[in-house]
Amino acid sequence: MLGKLRLALMIPLAMACAACGTVRVETPKPPAHLLNCADDATPPDLAPVPWALGNLTEIQRVQAERDRQTFEYILAERSAGGDCRSKVKGVRAWAETLP
Repeated sequence: MLGKLRLALMIPLAMACAACGTVRVETPKPPAHLLNCADDATPPDLAPVPWALGNLTEIQRVQAERDRQTFEYILAERSAGGDCRSKVKGVRAWAETLP
């Protein structure tokens, strides 16, 4: 009697286990937009300061243009660095949500 009861229980349990598929665990990939940083800024092609001319007005004008180009380059570099830092923080925040 006990053998028949055990057999009667084993058949439904075996069918239930067979219905279960294999479990696949996949590691999700980080979002693609967080994997690339902005390109570095291109250094400006600065004109030489015409010291030999001795014309103070021309020297000041050239130097002011050089300063403006250098300032824009520095801002572009900081922007690229900030872009990359924010994406790294985004990947870190995303990774912290994983189990």
